[in-house]
Amino acid sequence: MPSQTLLHEPMITRAFAGGGRTVDVASARLTAVQPFKGQVHMLSVALNYSGSDAELNCTPDCERLSSIAAARGVKDIVKIYDDGTTDRHPSIAEVTEAVQEIGARCEPGDYFVFQYSGHGSNEENEDEESGFDSILCLTTRDGEDEEWLDDDISDCILAAFHPEVNILVLCDACHSAGCLDFTKKFKGRSVCALSGCQDTQCSTDTGDGGAMTNALLSVLKTSSTKKLRKTRKASIQFIFNRMVEKMEEAQEVDEEEDDEEWESEDEYESESEDEDDVDPITGEEPEEGQTINLMWIGRDPISRAFPF
Repeated sequence: MPSQTLLHEPMITRAFAGGGRTVDVASARLTAVQPFKGQVHMLSVALNYSGSDAELNCTPDCERLSSIAAARGVKDIVKIYDDGTTDRHPSIAEVTEAVQEIGARCEPGDYFVFQYSGHGSNEENEDEESGFDSILCLTTRDGEDEEWLDDDISDCILAAFHPEVNILVLCDACHSAGCLDFTKKFKGRSVCALSGCQDTQCSTDTGDGGAMTNALLSVLKTSSTKKLRKTRKASIQFIFNRMVEKMEEAQEVDEEEDDEEWESEDEYESESEDEDDVDPITGEEPEEGQTINLMWIGRDPISRAFPF
């Protein structure tokens, strides 16, 4: 996630067996939310990649959101960071093991939240509707890079959880719209994935957390959302729509700061525009914009409660 200001426009993509559709946020309507009665289980994975050529500051994302979850009574919170402060390291093997252990603790009707904050990438796959496989960039304890493909992430979740467990994935990473393989895998389940951008875009690391996660945190702290959250009546759609508004507000502030920063023509000309535009993982220039994305299968997020 390069540190840069990216544009975005609101969009929701709905994935289901056989295809997908795009819905403008303005057309969504808040309807009766079906609260759940089960327990919430949360896995928070963050990577800072300290010492690499593409360092991030992602642990604040997981620390802040897990703190909000704990304040709402969530007791089963597992954290996996790459800074040495957690028992596990964010390798594919250790994250998979954590998912399996949490799955064993879940009962039908419970909620599993998988939060990821770190680098993301993609690779072309003509068999996918989007044309890409999404990748989460993990590392081993020895510092080796690992690529966790969306197919393998989906297989891991499918194997670990009862079909009646609600799943919410929060993925603040570049190229993350397809972080789960919905079209093949999840028929008959209730799964949502909220991600930071589209498959060909990058997500912003502000230096103090990811832009998507910061928008989510801001929404969860508003008085109107707090009131709904107390009774588990804040829908995922309600949260998402307001995240779009928060990102628009942040974008306006960033544009004002950019105008002030480049008042001097000499300063502007001395800056390398290309350097900040290149994705440090893929080495390619991403598509302009940061369009946060909501994908789901099963019950519509308009009536599906946010877990905490």
